[in-house]
Amino acid sequence: MSKQATLERRRAVRLETERAATARELRTRRLWRLGAVAAAAAVLVVGAIAVSGSGSDKPPAPATTSSLLAGIPERGGVLGDPKAPLTVTEYVDLQCPVCARSATTTMPALIRDEVRAGKVKLAVRTMYFLGPDSERAARVAAGAERQGRLWAFLEAFYARQGTENSDYVTDGFLRDVSRAASVDAGRALGQADSAFATGRLQRADADASRVGVTGTPTLTVRRGNGPERALAASPLDPAAVQAELAREATR
Repeated sequence: MSKQATLERRRAVRLETERAATARELRTRRLWRLGAVAAAAAVLVVGAIAVSGSGSDKPPAPATTSSLLAGIPERGGVLGDPKAPLTVTEYVDLQCPVCARSATTTMPALIRDEVRAGKVKLAVRTMYFLGPDSERAARVAAGAERQGRLWAFLEAFYARQGTENSDYVTDGFLRDVSRAASVDAGRALGQADSAFATGRLQRADADASRVGVTGTPTLTVRRGNGPERALAASPLDPAAVQAELAREATR
């Protein structure tokens, strides 16, 4: 299969994933309005409805790094205790709007409840199938990783995400993202064409092919040094993700 055909297939799968995720969210909101779920999570739905009614497609800014990521170690792009029994890997494209939504719906709870508790460590694979802006973003993210600030960079990028392939991922934009993430922008941009950054893109492609990842966002889990498998739960469903991880932990 040609590279162009592969890119088109991935784009089609991503669009289908986004449609399915949106449908899931709508079903979930209907259940909330019928009172079929616990009241403790109602605040999340109210917030989601408020955002959807605001007339803006841009996701809300994630929690600040000081409140969400502070005190959690990051080594080699992996967030959390290196001895955590489960590794969750998130496959993303930084231009992907569903990835940005996942960053504000599922990842904060996962970080607070699982990563901070030492049960899970988080890895990420930055894909770049949506276009040149995706590749440039992924390469500079690799530069942020070398400073131990990859997850802060991802968070800041999603909060500022623009329209796909509108050429918004300029050096100025990436410097703004870097400043927000406490990343040395000069060093990060300087890494963009490095062998390290190229290696990170190649690793993302190889791992996605090995696990069978065909769209973003996709979450996978691995227990210890065991095999990596894709989670069946939607990356936009925090409760389902955590339930599946709880089952994995007891195997």
